[in-house]
Amino acid sequence: MSAARQPHIITQLLKNKLTNNDVRVLFIVLPYYFVLGFIIWGKTYIYDLHIFLITIMVTLVIWPSSWYIHSNVGYVIRSFFPEISQTTRRVLVTLAVFIPITIFINYLVLLLCCELAGVPYKSDKFMEMTIAGLILNMLATAVFESTFLLKRWKTSVLEAEDLKKAYLQSELDNLKSQVNPHFLFNSLNSLSALITEDAEKAEQFLREMSRVYRYLLQNNERELTPVEVELTFVRSYYHLLKTRYESAIQLDIHISDEYLDYLIPPLTLQMLIENAVKHNTLMETHPLIIELYSDQDGQLVVSNNLQPKAGVIESNKIGLKNIQKKYQLLVQQELIIDISDRLFTVKLPLIKPAKYEDSHH
Repeated sequence: MSAARQPHIITQLLKNKLTNNDVRVLFIVLPYYFVLGFIIWGKTYIYDLHIFLITIMVTLVIWPSSWYIHSNVGYVIRSFFPEISQTTRRVLVTLAVFIPITIFINYLVLLLCCELAGVPYKSDKFMEMTIAGLILNMLATAVFESTFLLKRWKTSVLEAEDLKKAYLQSELDNLKSQVNPHFLFNSLNSLSALITEDAEKAEQFLREMSRVYRYLLQNNERELTPVEVELTFVRSYYHLLKTRYESAIQLDIHISDEYLDYLIPPLTLQMLIENAVKHNTLMETHPLIIELYSDQDGQLVVSNNLQPKAGVIESNKIGLKNIQKKYQLLVQQELIIDISDRLFTVKLPLIKPAKYEDSHH
């Protein structure tokens, strides 16, 4: 062993703090010393008060000292072989170190008991005590190692859970960062088109846009928001669209009051409405009709009539992907998307506030 490593061992021994589990081990090994007493003295251990008191006195001296030495040496061995993959090596080294220590301690117990009792050294009892020591070491090492592995397993599970939460939070924050530029890009496109058509409407649109965008910034930081809050935002956003498209767009809302305090990811409805506007033609003679309603299964349904724009529409597909990913990260649920000849429908799971809080505490 290198000179640099030796101070490390001494430092480790000085720093070790005995835990409640260590104290429990102290009392768990106590019966072993009564077994040694029986091995040395036989029935005399019980019937001869003088012999019993001598053996107890020796036990009270040797027992805590042995426990303290074994505990600290065990911690040092773990500092050399801390990984689960090193279990076999750690167990072999532990036994290789503990067994000689135990044999030496057994020798001291036998020697002191004989000396204090005034009888010759009972060398014939030493082998029996050695066998008892071997059994104790194997059992103690098994218990000690099982406790250690259980703690490491719990720690690894907690670390894995923390890493998973950190990853999910990072993913969620990334999704949040996508929403604002996405909304701003599409709004500026609409404003650009409107400026060339009607300057007065463009000015009104800009006022509404600033109001809606301020609301968007305030709510996008939340993971989930009540349906009622989201509807308030949607109505403001719809007012923005009406400024631009007038009677070419229509929004019908029929959501049962019992679902108003349920939760959904913020800006979900706005992105679905925006998606409908982007991919469909809007004309006064053929308005885009968007419906928001709750169904009998407790889902929030967003549906619009299909009247696709001619040609290829540029799309980075952030909207639907963003919503799908948020549901997966937050509540491990999927959207239901249904496309027919006439309708494009998205069904959103509604999340009970109490259920979500319970799963995130």
